[in-house]
Amino acid sequence: MNTNLPIGKNFTGRNKMEPLTIAMQNYLETIFDLSRQSTTICQASQSDSRTGVRVSDIASHLDVSKASVNNAMNVLAKFGFVSNEKYQEIYLTDLGKETAALLEGKHKIIKTLFTDIIGIPENTANEDACAIEHIISHEAVQQIHEYLISQGINVIGGE
Repeated sequence: MNTNLPIGKNFTGRNKMEPLTIAMQNYLETIFDLSRQSTTICQASQSDSRTGVRVSDIASHLDVSKASVNNAMNVLAKFGFVSNEKYQEIYLTDLGKETAALLEGKHKIIKTLFTDIIGIPENTANEDACAIEHIISHEAVQQIHEYLISQGINVIGGE
């Protein structure tokens, strides 16, 4: 069984996320998701694996104004999570990718607990995991992950 999530015994994501509010974490996750979608769509036509995300796409995805996105990108750039050049696409830095992957891992673990163990419907589990992933302690997520593994549940395949 593959249990190689970005959250494990040596999980150290706490310090990476401390300067980020829940809203900033949501922006980071959105950029991560949109950049992966763009990479999948453009994979054959691009030799560069770095795929940027447009401000307008982030605004549309989160249903916020472009001005709000620009303000958020300035904050994320200040902390080193994104590369943000005026009038250019937004790119996640290595720190941004790693932090977004940690958030995604937390989400998957919580959602899997809700759906596979507790039996909460998928939509509700997804919404609740989205809210909880930002406030739950890393220690609690580690314990949940270890419990899921002990039950033979592969979190990697979920979501």
